[in-house]
Amino acid sequence: MTSSPVPDRTLLRFLVVGGCLATLYATLAALATSSLPLPKALSSALVWLLCIPVGFWSHRRFTFTTRQAHRHGLWLYAATQVLGIGIASGVSFLLARGQFWPDLFVHLLASGLAAIASYLINRWIVFPDPSAE
Repeated sequence: MTSSPVPDRTLLRFLVVGGCLATLYATLAALATSSLPLPKALSSALVWLLCIPVGFWSHRRFTFTTRQAHRHGLWLYAATQVLGIGIASGVSFLLARGQFWPDLFVHLLASGLAAIASYLINRWIVFPDPSAE
């Protein structure tokens, strides 16, 4: 009897961790854009920046469990998030209304778009496959 290879559940874990992070971001960003006396794009970008270390640690601990982070992983992860900040700020600038529930949807949309780019960059660069070397 031969054993079948263990399926790679990295994408599933990324989606679960990313979903939790997106919910955290969207909730905090909606609170910020509906409560703080700052421009909406700036508020959402500041919240995104606050979520970067939490995101890196979460992906390192729960998503890419069999991979070693690049020696500059945190900085590469942060650089990856610059794209996310641009998406979040742009979407917020264009679509946020200053009302919690509509803004919550707007920020969830921005998080989803940024997640696609983040997964690909994290998988290939920030947490590279050790067998690829």
